[in-house]
Amino acid sequence: MSDNEAPGAAATKDPAHDSSPRAQPNAAGRRLMISGAVILFLAPLAGFLGGTMVGSPGAIGGLDPLFLWLFVGMVVGSIGGSIALVGALRWVRVNRRAG
Repeated sequence: MSDNEAPGAAATKDPAHDSSPRAQPNAAGRRLMISGAVILFLAPLAGFLGGTMVGSPGAIGGLDPLFLWLFVGMVVGSIGGSIALVGALRWVRVNRRAG
């Protein structure tokens, strides 16, 4: 290979198709947003499902298991929303620096 061919070979390397971690600096923010959104939407549904599977004891004045499970699902869902928000803030911060 001559000296004239070397620069051409280096120019064919496309940085958009580079698989190094530096090529996608905002991957962590996207992962946090997606995982937080999944938790945000599925936790209340899982709480409702768990509460209906446990059932109601039929006693008046007691704490209904449906309410308890749904409340726990809402708390876990709000934690997932916080995780998604942190991921979105990280993603925006990285994109502002890059741009």
